[in-house]
Amino acid sequence: MPDREMELGTALWRLAALQGGERLYGVVDGARSIKLATDAYLKYGQAFRSLFEGPSANDLGGVAPYLVEVDPSGRYLGLWAQRWGTHSGILLVTSAQPDALREHLRGLFVAEDEQGQEFFFRFYDPRVLRVYLPTCTPQEAREFFGPVRRILVEDAQPDGVLLCTASATGVQMQRLPVPAPAPAEPAAQDAAADGAPQTEGADK
Repeated sequence: MPDREMELGTALWRLAALQGGERLYGVVDGARSIKLATDAYLKYGQAFRSLFEGPSANDLGGVAPYLVEVDPSGRYLGLWAQRWGTHSGILLVTSAQPDALREHLRGLFVAEDEQGQEFFFRFYDPRVLRVYLPTCTPQEAREFFGPVRRILVEDAQPDGVLLCTASATGVQMQRLPVPAPAPAEPAAQDAAADGAPQTEGADK
């Protein structure tokens, strides 16, 4: 693995700054990099779970968001570093148990508009989250973060990470420098997506 990617993985682990009982999780956008989710199991034996349930979990498996626990050794973050800058997901710090965290994230993912129409909120896309979080009121921030203490989001420029926390005024977003990975050939699933995707209505 290139030195810069190793440095980036180490920097992300350091910025997670886990406290007693906390764990680091990734929410991977399968539509951007399904391999980032499946390799968690294939290479490191880590479970990954779709945020879809029922038949949708199989029917939409190739584009689903996946919850992955990052192992304490930090090796999986090396894979994350290889995808840094490609909008493939976000990192979460929480003391919640996996089932409780997944339930909270599903509540964010399957949302309703003012007319009661369900849609999928792509909060795990860094481009979406960078736009949404600054608009949150304190109450919206508390509801969005729930049991999550901090969120690590790649910045628009790959040499930065946004450290996001809920605050009394909404969401605090602090930009911190990280080693930028070497430029890589874009994955096939990235070729069609240039701008931030629009949220689409759908059934859960």
